[in-house]
Amino acid sequence: MRTRSTPTLGTAALAAALIAAPLPAIAAEADAATGTLTVTRFDDRYADGLYDPSKTAPSGDVDRKNESAPRVLAADGTWRDASANGDGDFVFEGLPLGETEVHFLFPNSPGGEVFFDATDAASAADIEQLPVGSFLGSPTGVASVTVDSDGESLLVGMSALRLVADVQFADGEPASGLATVELGSGDSWYPATEYDFQPGTYESFWQYGYIRHLPGDLGVRVTPPAGFRVASVTAADVNELTVTERDGAWYFPSSEVLNYFWNPTFTVTLEELPDTTRPTATLVSPSTAGPFSALDIRVDATDDRGLNRIVANIYRDGVLVKSTQSAVGGATSGTHTAAVVLPDGAYTVRYNAQDLAGNISRTGSFSVTVDATAPTVTVKDGVSFTRGADGTYDLVSFKLYDAGKIDRVELNGVAKNLTNNAWSDVNFVKPGTFRAVAGENTLVVYDVAGNARTVTFTLN
Repeated sequence: MRTRSTPTLGTAALAAALIAAPLPAIAAEADAATGTLTVTRFDDRYADGLYDPSKTAPSGDVDRKNESAPRVLAADGTWRDASANGDGDFVFEGLPLGETEVHFLFPNSPGGEVFFDATDAASAADIEQLPVGSFLGSPTGVASVTVDSDGESLLVGMSALRLVADVQFADGEPASGLATVELGSGDSWYPATEYDFQPGTYESFWQYGYIRHLPGDLGVRVTPPAGFRVASVTAADVNELTVTERDGAWYFPSSEVLNYFWNPTFTVTLEELPDTTRPTATLVSPSTAGPFSALDIRVDATDDRGLNRIVANIYRDGVLVKSTQSAVGGATSGTHTAAVVLPDGAYTVRYNAQDLAGNISRTGSFSVTVDATAPTVTVKDGVSFTRGADGTYDLVSFKLYDAGKIDRVELNGVAKNLTNNAWSDVNFVKPGTFRAVAGENTLVVYDVAGNARTVTFTLN
């Protein structure tokens, strides 16, 4: 008897059937998980931070796209490449969604160029410098983009603007060794270093070499040394550039620079601040009101820039009777001295100093008395005081007078202090008293001003 078997669907056939059957839901999810990134790279030859080939730089050049290919580090950690299309753009398709890095290799080094993100920028104020990263050990400018299913665009510019400051004094001498010179672009300021081989010339540096500046307003600011201020700031490359001042800094627009690979220079001129500070003057002598037999004057003065002269004038009853002064010749300190002989009386010394700029110190005033008259010495009458005459005595007494007051007496070199009064006495002088001796004796009477009267007499 013959039998029939019913055919069955084997494993291979089943697998083939499953492959042939479309899976539309799974395919749709795969498409949604990728996106497209279009990158445009340009040389900002008309240096304004924007891509606009319709504008011409002073050199005659215009913005142009750069076809050096960027590298993309996708969100899944893989590197992607693309070639420029017919429009000079780089289109990266099928990128995983998420944070994506775009790396731009520096043609020279980070000290040779600067990359900036100009996507959707309306002016240079909207651009942002790209940080430095690395691709296979080479430094790169790195832009970060979030790729989504709608697609993204990135516009990155390259510039290479250097910036130099020549700082000088009004006489043309280089202003060397300044503590603070800064050069700026964007929102950043960079300390500048003076060239060893060119005093007064400053430029900013970093680990890669020159600082390259973003397009936009390029600026300088300088902290002048003490006593100076910024008198003027100009800028030029091969042409004069338009400089404006704002908030203590000076700027010119990068769009005026000859080309995007240029190094325009600021020229900063410093001038001395007007000297409005008065000198100071101090009366050293006289230090008391006197009386003085002669007036010895000393005035010390100082000035931060330099003194011209020191003056001491003498007045009596408001009338100038004597003027004295010394030239100082620009020294920052000086002394004036004068010895003045005046008639007896009350005087006022008025003194001051003048600096090289014509500023005059506060005028000081000091009252003094001059007594140039020696005391009078009279032999007292009466046998109880004096016995003898004509310079020869057994006993002698003296009456002393000085309008400026008697200070002391010396008899044969031995001093005796007296009460400072206009009238005073030396009584009952005889051998053995007050160091008096038989024979010739010398009496010297001093007033407070130092004037002296000498009397010689003989004792029996």
